[in-house]
Amino acid sequence: TAAKGETLASIAGATGSAPALIASYNRLVGEPAAGRALIVPQLAGSTATLASAPQLVQHGRAERPWVALTLDAGAGAEPVAFMLATLRERGVRLTFFLTGTWIRENPDLTRQIVADGHELANHTLNHPDLTKLDDNAIRSELRETEALLRAIAGENATTRPFFRPPYGAYDTRVLEIAQSEGYLPILWTLDSLDSVGEPKSAQFLLERVTGKLTPEQLRGAIILAHCGSALTAEALPLILDRFAEMGFEVRKLSDVL
Repeated sequence: TAAKGETLASIAGATGSAPALIASYNRLVGEPAAGRALIVPQLAGSTATLASAPQLVQHGRAERPWVALTLDAGAGAEPVAFMLATLRERGVRLTFFLTGTWIRENPDLTRQIVADGHELANHTLNHPDLTKLDDNAIRSELRETEALLRAIAGENATTRPFFRPPYGAYDTRVLEIAQSEGYLPILWTLDSLDSVGEPKSAQFLLERVTGKLTPEQLRGAIILAHCGSALTAEALPLILDRFAEMGFEVRKLSDVL
């Protein structure tokens, strides 16, 4: 139960949780009212706790004109250095969903993502369809990715508390296991389509990402794109500039939840 004057940050710090995770599990907008009973999921292994029902997030809070642009990393890495430079120039920090394989193959880029202050999240070790794996294999996919990140980027680096199932494929069992491992499953409000179908143009990506949703729908929207896409890298500065012109800030996932 939240005490008078307690904030999400203070509760998270005292319990080993995370502000964004507490807010998402309890569907909070802003700080909790004094006396409100809260679900406070733990973030570590054997002490992890489940919400009463599996949760899956597809949209953040709409109280501010903020958009979460999330980048999945599982295949190519060549455009990432350009993307990071673009984000540094504009002072923008995003959320990267990394696979363990990508982390292992791109240690320097992984460390640079961390050094630049971006948020990291878990996209499994090998990018499988988790609905086709047994329970232990699902846990291994998550745990080995976390272990690889810590080994490469340091003990303070973590993929918790966010996880995105490859291909967007999930069932109740996958969600329950992910949550028991301390992860909040994340999908998206809008797919940029940068990895689907025929090759797109940077202009197509710009118009889809910034123009497909209404301004009201964009508030708190979670946008899916891929950092292995050269076209996404080309479109990124255009997207950031367009959102700024529209009065929107591009933020980390934890900022919009």
